[in-house]
Amino acid sequence: MTEGAHSLRPLRTLEIGFRDQPPAFASDRRADISARWAEAVRANPALFNGTVLLFDDLAVEGDRLSVVARPVDYATFSAFLAWGGPVPGLANLFGAAAIVSSDGDLLLGRMGARTDDAGTVKLVGGTPDLSDVHGGRVDLVGSVARELAEETGLRAVDAERCDELLLFLDPPYAAVIQVLRFAQTTADLVAAIEAHLAADPDPELAGIVAIRARSDPGVVGLPRYTRAIVHHLFPA
Repeated sequence: MTEGAHSLRPLRTLEIGFRDQPPAFASDRRADISARWAEAVRANPALFNGTVLLFDDLAVEGDRLSVVARPVDYATFSAFLAWGGPVPGLANLFGAAAIVSSDGDLLLGRMGARTDDAGTVKLVGGTPDLSDVHGGRVDLVGSVARELAEETGLRAVDAERCDELLLFLDPPYAAVIQVLRFAQTTADLVAAIEAHLAADPDPELAGIVAIRARSDPGVVGLPRYTRAIVHHLFPA
């Protein structure tokens, strides 16, 4: 799949079920997963082995996505990604917020030292967890709002426009991106986020990066799904 805006497709319907049973991968590779996690924690003692969600039975028909979530510990999740998604059908589905200022700039987060991908610049968002499960369904748009508030202090409900959902598929990754267009300028949004980070004793982000054009030098090193939204928002 190429990296341009055509890698993205619009979404209108999300049907995300929940099956309270880990995938077989979690038990079949337990010894290898545990050994890898022990090494990861030695390298970064701040890592936390909480419960997150992997997904299977992913299907896309037109502008409708359906999938089923499965609970796994973070050790299993991180091993799955580190090993290149070795199980056909399993996917890392996650939500992300494309924060767009009134100036038209895209605001990205730089991940902090306590995270598994410290230093990476990408869209604000994260892996859904059990707090996003309600009545046997996963609320991915709610997960985006939760991550946005936790990481930046911004509220999705304060965006002037928040109705654009886009899907980026790059197996084993599947990113659902919500474009949030705010009335505030880039300077005002950055100031508000930096104040939030300064007040947080253990922030997930180390800082904010503003992208103003697809030609910005930092775009080349962005994750594929983040580059795709840059190309979408800043046509050539």
